[in-house]
Amino acid sequence: MATLEPATKVLIVGSGLSGVALAQILRNGNVQFEIFERDDGTRSQGWTIGLDECLEGLYRLLPTDLPELASSSPNFHRKDTMDCFTIMDGPSHQILGLTKTKHEGENLPILFVNRLKFREVLKTHLNVQYSKQFVRYEEDHDGVTAYFKDGTSARGHILVGADGSNSPVRAQFLQGFKPDSSPFLTALGRVVLSKDLYEPLLEHSANGILAGGPDQKTYCLLMEYLDNDTAIFNWTVSWRSSNLEEDYAKTVEAGPAAQLEMARQRMKDWPPAMVNALAQCEPSDLQWPPVRLMETVLPPRNLPRGRVTLIGDAAHSMVPFRGMGANTALLDACDLGEGLIKGIQEKEDLQWVLQLYEQIMIPRGRNKVLESRATADSDDAREIAGGRIDEAQASSHPIPLR
Repeated sequence: MATLEPATKVLIVGSGLSGVALAQILRNGNVQFEIFERDDGTRSQGWTIGLDECLEGLYRLLPTDLPELASSSPNFHRKDTMDCFTIMDGPSHQILGLTKTKHEGENLPILFVNRLKFREVLKTHLNVQYSKQFVRYEEDHDGVTAYFKDGTSARGHILVGADGSNSPVRAQFLQGFKPDSSPFLTALGRVVLSKDLYEPLLEHSANGILAGGPDQKTYCLLMEYLDNDTAIFNWTVSWRSSNLEEDYAKTVEAGPAAQLEMARQRMKDWPPAMVNALAQCEPSDLQWPPVRLMETVLPPRNLPRGRVTLIGDAAHSMVPFRGMGANTALLDACDLGEGLIKGIQEKEDLQWVLQLYEQIMIPRGRNKVLESRATADSDDAREIAGGRIDEAQASSHPIPLR
């Protein structure tokens, strides 16, 4: 029986949101850890994420020496402005409502933040070890060793796979398990807009527009105000494919200019404020190669017992049409971090602590993946609000044409 002790060290493979949040929670609890990232630290993955369900745990468990979490919102310095989105039916241009500005229960402001900036906040004071491509791990009676492609290794007592939807840790941990490809093709990009082009996107809410329709979801969301009356917006257009593998291969072969034109064609009759934004985008503004949307639904049973567990997208990647991915990953970090801290303080059995965490994480993750899939399948654009829509703000009037 392995007992958690003050000398317990946690190895975290992956420095996405769940990985760095877990590291900070462990740092705050005086738990030893190392965190590794396969990339060299220069890759930028910036888009907008909504945070609500995870905020109570983050505020309670994160160190107090971090920048304010809200500082990664583009509205942080705009007095009396609360983060929220406009929800629209794409084909009819009808406004269906605005998202709530506060999370029910805790009465905490909902944050819609720049993912890249939020990750930088969570990396504060962390020594992330970059260019560490995980290869395999070995467990023994005393601990676990992680091996990396550069020939180095790290020794600890617990290994956490926080390495995304294509997790190499999961590939060894759950041999034979593979995530499912979502049937949606996605064009994702960023664009700098002048004030006359971005103001219509913000006419009804502070952060932009989410729109849905039959077999298509899209958004155009504020990421950052610039100093010259311009602003950066993140946009995506996702549509259902009847032959995903073939269509994805053709998209890659055709190149970003062709995908941008396809996105524009699919959006041509949708809200003009969104159409006009896409018209300003260049092929070089697209994320390339195109993102693949993966769905990870772990089996509804206990994971293999040992010194390894999973967190975030490695355990439950989902389509982004309900705004639950980041929240669920950060809830994992809170639950696992808090469980390990308590387990070390009380010298609990390692297997028991990991099992308690997984009994919460697995069903919650499965539910969020399946809820997000149902939203993808729904023609009702209200579903993309993820239950956050403020019905009191709903309008029966179409958005003004521009």
